[in-house]
Amino acid sequence: MENGNTKFLFVGEGENEKTIPITVITGVLIMLVIILIGCLSLTFQKEYVVHYTDKSNLDYNVYLKQNEFYQTQFLPKDKNYISTLIDYIDADFDYNFKSTEDFDLEYTYYVTADVQVNNAEGKNIFNQEETILNKTSFNDVKNNTFSISENVKIDYDKYNRLASNFISKYDIQANSKVVVSLYVDVVGKHAEFDKELKDKAVIKLEIPLTNKTLDITMDYKLSNNVDEIFQYSSTMITNPYLFGLTIILAILDITGIIAVIVYIISNRDCKTIYAHKLKRILRDYDRYISETSNFKRTDMDKDMRVEYVKTFDDLINIRDSIEKPILFHEERAGERAVFYIFDDKIVYIYVMKAYDMKQKKEKKK
Repeated sequence: MENGNTKFLFVGEGENEKTIPITVITGVLIMLVIILIGCLSLTFQKEYVVHYTDKSNLDYNVYLKQNEFYQTQFLPKDKNYISTLIDYIDADFDYNFKSTEDFDLEYTYYVTADVQVNNAEGKNIFNQEETILNKTSFNDVKNNTFSISENVKIDYDKYNRLASNFISKYDIQANSKVVVSLYVDVVGKHAEFDKELKDKAVIKLEIPLTNKTLDITMDYKLSNNVDEIFQYSSTMITNPYLFGLTIILAILDITGIIAVIVYIISNRDCKTIYAHKLKRILRDYDRYISETSNFKRTDMDKDMRVEYVKTFDDLINIRDSIEKPILFHEERAGERAVFYIFDDKIVYIYVMKAYDMKQKKEKKK
């Protein structure tokens, strides 16, 4: 506001409103530091060793065609067999899995027969695979243990004819076999572990083809005894003293933020009233008021008598009586303004304070 060369400045109005977000931001930053300190007292993950085992027992018997030499229907495993006498091979695939931890286990298995024709260097020339037992899944595992037991009858003549026909048609020198395999996939889920338990097993029965005599071999690809490390979530207080200090600091920080906000809000109304009243006075009486850059009551003549008036209207009445200008200075921006009139050996002073407006507001309540 200007009157000629006189300029009135309103400083401090709205600054309290800016203080609130600054206080909150500062408090949040302090809280983040406190949380980081608190994290030093906690352990969030630990390692846990899970032990699980799997094993298999593959057994088979070779059933024979009627002949004049053997008096038995079949020959047991681990013998040498005449291929032309083989009727079929009766194989029992057994698989067992056990875990020390309570997993939500699911397992799938299936059986295939793969006819393979390879050259002298072992490189594959031809193969044909078929599924003997379709894929089967189970999830009703109890006590972290399950077993698979499947009987498979292998038609030797069928696979032998396929390999023989291929070799004869193309007149090649090759080795052939049929590989009958049980595939097992195990998946275990646990709510507290960071990963799933996964295990695979393959149990193979390798039967040579197009040979006059043959040996049947067994191959096991199992995990056997496994100790696998899992990470699991576990929040533990490893330093109770640091954790307690963190809680105390957090409470103090939150209390401080609330106290500052409450103080600012409780004082905001009286400062707003003060600012509006000062603005109104300077606007309505701008022709009588001149702003000074500074005013110190200690700088006045010692012989001057100081008269304090209670209201600005009283000061206006004195001005009208002695026709002297009203001088103005805001001692504390947004909180206290001083209006005064010099008249010979007397100075009339009116002090307007935001705090007084707060008291008046409380008295009205």
